[in-house]
Amino acid sequence: MTIKFTPFYYLVLVLCFWCNFVNAQAQVSIKGVVRDVEDNSTIPGAVVKVKGTNNATITDSDGKFTIKAAQSATLTFSAIGMKAKEVALKDEGELNILLSKDVQTLSGVVVVGYGVQKKSLVTGAISSITTKDLEVPGIMRADQALQGKSPGVTVMMNSGQPGAGVSIRIRGVGTNGSNDPLFIVDGFPRGDLEAVNPRDIETMEVLKDAASAAIYGARGANGVVIITTKSGKAGKSKLDYEYYRGFQNIRKYIDVLDATQYARIQNELHFNSNLALPFSETEINKMGAGTNWQREISYLNAPIQNHQVSLSGGSPKNTYSSSFSYFSQSGTLAKDKSDFDRYTGRINTKQNVIEGILNTGINLNVTNVKRAAIATNSGNSGPILSAINMDPVTPVMNDDGTFAISRYVSQEIVNPIARIYYTNGSSGYTRLNADAFAEVEIISDLKFKSSLGLALQYNESRGYTPIYYLNSTNRTVATGTSKSMSESRDLNLENTLIYSKKVKIHSFSVMLGNTLNTGRGTNVSASKNGLLYDDPEYAYLDLAKDNTSAAASGGAWHSGLVSYFSRATYDFDNKYMMTATYRADGSFRFGKNNKFGYFPSISAGWNAHREKFLENVRFVNSLKVRASWGRTGSDQIGDYAFVSTISTYARNYYFGADAQQIGASPAGVSNPDLKWETSEQANIGVDAELFKNFRVTLDLYRKATKDLLLRVPIPFYVGNGAPFGNAGNVLNKGIELSLGYQKDFGKLYIEANINGAYNNNKVTHVGNTNGYITGGNANNQMGDIARMEAGFPLGYFWMYTMDGIFQNQAQINNYRGSSGNLIQPNAVPGDIMYKDLNGDGIIDSRDRSMVGSPHPKYNYGFNFTARYGNFDVNVFFNGLAGHQIFNSLHRWDLPTANFPVEIINRWHGEGTTNSYPRIAAGDLNGNFANPSTFFLENGSYLRLRNASIGYTFRNIKVAKLDKIRLYATGTNLFVLTKYTGFDPEVSGGALGLGIDKGVYPQPRTIMVGASVGF
Repeated sequence: MTIKFTPFYYLVLVLCFWCNFVNAQAQVSIKGVVRDVEDNSTIPGAVVKVKGTNNATITDSDGKFTIKAAQSATLTFSAIGMKAKEVALKDEGELNILLSKDVQTLSGVVVVGYGVQKKSLVTGAISSITTKDLEVPGIMRADQALQGKSPGVTVMMNSGQPGAGVSIRIRGVGTNGSNDPLFIVDGFPRGDLEAVNPRDIETMEVLKDAASAAIYGARGANGVVIITTKSGKAGKSKLDYEYYRGFQNIRKYIDVLDATQYARIQNELHFNSNLALPFSETEINKMGAGTNWQREISYLNAPIQNHQVSLSGGSPKNTYSSSFSYFSQSGTLAKDKSDFDRYTGRINTKQNVIEGILNTGINLNVTNVKRAAIATNSGNSGPILSAINMDPVTPVMNDDGTFAISRYVSQEIVNPIARIYYTNGSSGYTRLNADAFAEVEIISDLKFKSSLGLALQYNESRGYTPIYYLNSTNRTVATGTSKSMSESRDLNLENTLIYSKKVKIHSFSVMLGNTLNTGRGTNVSASKNGLLYDDPEYAYLDLAKDNTSAAASGGAWHSGLVSYFSRATYDFDNKYMMTATYRADGSFRFGKNNKFGYFPSISAGWNAHREKFLENVRFVNSLKVRASWGRTGSDQIGDYAFVSTISTYARNYYFGADAQQIGASPAGVSNPDLKWETSEQANIGVDAELFKNFRVTLDLYRKATKDLLLRVPIPFYVGNGAPFGNAGNVLNKGIELSLGYQKDFGKLYIEANINGAYNNNKVTHVGNTNGYITGGNANNQMGDIARMEAGFPLGYFWMYTMDGIFQNQAQINNYRGSSGNLIQPNAVPGDIMYKDLNGDGIIDSRDRSMVGSPHPKYNYGFNFTARYGNFDVNVFFNGLAGHQIFNSLHRWDLPTANFPVEIINRWHGEGTTNSYPRIAAGDLNGNFANPSTFFLENGSYLRLRNASIGYTFRNIKVAKLDKIRLYATGTNLFVLTKYTGFDPEVSGGALGLGIDKGVYPQPRTIMVGASVGF
């Protein structure tokens, strides 16, 4: 049969094909919602587009959208500050789209001094810390979040005690005074971040180079940390509640001798000293392990908890954000005597009073803190040092229920449980921060903003001393009480006038501004003995009746700073950028000849990826080169340092037979030329995004600080104390590198960030008589062990160099000077051999030298986050390297104190060791009295700072729940280090850094929590 293809047949085939095509391309209505993957919040204004077409829409105020598209189409989703995402349509009903933040373009802007800038146009060295870094459970202070997150920023916990502060050093230590950065919270200066709830913070910017910080002039030499708290967004009200609870324990105990080991070592020590043995073999065999004092003072599973409630929302005309939190932490040592509680309340409102013309805002923050603390890092005493050095033979309690007293160890080393029991004291404060602003657009592109901030703080502390007897040198004979109160008021007025204009491809802005900051405060304290009741509940001054012991003091203070500043920016086609700033600061702290300081800066940038020769280089998504120079200052010198103050101390006198009269005279010589410490810094940097997912930031810097404040020499016949003068210089040079990777694989999202920095610190000038300054007292026996001297790191360890152990008498006899004398005539076999560095045949202070530095040369951090579906995992490591720690935990001056377990490897005969000296009651050679490299240890470490896992339930249809997230978190899980103390994180001042005298150990913490969104 032959088939004939007629025109009608072809027409039928075409119609069938067309019907199938139309059916395949039938437009259907696609609905859904776009959310932030981190907190499940909806994203209004997100762009939803059908790929390959111009068909697009945006999400409404609730993040919802409706768009028509073919069932086989692919939709793209994008929003400011978020990574774009593509989704192939399937027949799955309404879409729930989760977008992740784009770390590179977060919010599109960076907060800078007195304004914001597009991230792509920033020409300074600025690091950003975001909300997810601040919402890690267990973080009590916002500045803790900086650890390991920003290259060139070294952060150390001052202590593991609840409520303890942190030490932040941005690009090294530049002064022998305060090295703390300036904190700016919502535009106003703060001296500390303890009163700021980390979960109230939206972003934290670290201004590291002088060009970025110069706009803050005389307070920017140590860097600036700018904090912006959360504000409301237009849309439905959003209610969130979070609670976590955990337990804490000591991560590591110091290995010391148990009772049996202690007794045998003491017998050997007494034998070597020709003394009677304190323990018989029968006694030793019955001792066992004895008392473990470190565990006795520990609080196992010490609780930590946090409650946080926040409510935010608003309309296009008014937005608000409010929160309340309660944080409580008990210490892992000294139960009930080492605690911290903090309550915070905050409300932030913004009003669009006249559209496009007038905006206003108010921010209120109230904080109440209560704490109890024990003495730490004290050098010779305190519960921690007593727990390490107390002999393990002594029990905690006697059979009659009284505290046991050691028959072997004396002086400051006492029963630490008794010491804690008799420790009574508490302190706290209430702080109110209130600020308001009004911004008006005078004419097009010209805006004036005025802000007023007020900070009020009331502090109170109480002490109570009962009658106790710990040993013959630690006792009281009367009860006593003390109380102190202080109040402070700070006012900050700020005005800025900004003109911004864009003319085709030219954009520029000019800002003029001034600030006035004033502060006043008073304080009073009193103490008295002879309480009617030996009870801390009744420890009031009016219940103490010993009037002869009564003492009281008080005073007042004030401060003032007036500033004028300006900034000009220009960019050409978003390709070439330049910024210049200038600030003049006038302070009451400086002499009449230098009341004002002047701080300029200039910086430039080049977005090279916008050049034609890189347009077709696909793997380069962005490439910016920047350079800057600037000058900043420091006014942290204390008040009235330039004047000759009057003192009445030890100046009483008699007129004939008359009674003693109170005398007064100048305490020092004035210096009207006293001026700011000044830091000049040059910086070259590169920012790049490669292959869409890789980010690189590289910075090289040179920071020279000059005019450090020192006591300058004056002739003795002047008869007064030497004045402060500007007579010291310090140089810091370094390199910083940050690498990041971010990729969304659909259900799987991963993000990894690694950063590291190298810094070299060196003093270049010390202008006093000696040419150096000493400090860093380790204990009463050794004296100062740190120095500031030209050519060396600031506060370097100044000690003797250990050159092994004398193995026999012949070795001692052969160690002679050029004149034939014995270099160490008091040495016996087993003693330390010291290097005679100057070759004069005598071991004295002239043989002490630079043997180590407390400044880490390297700091680094690694952060990894992964999310698969509703599961999320995060791990964070950080560490420091290239520095030393002076271990001063053991009371070597007390031969009967307990020893570290390493004493088992002591010298006890020729050839037994060349690193650990013999033990004896006498120490004529100064084995344990001379500060030497014997006490110096490697301080490098790598810490697993945080690890967490969580699961988020989304789109819950019960009781208007939006999400529930359950999580478990561990902090300080392990530390890799060679340091033998509690913790290698040992902070301190410029001339006391890295000296461990009993730092409260940081706890290992395990927490579980839940966050609920409505």
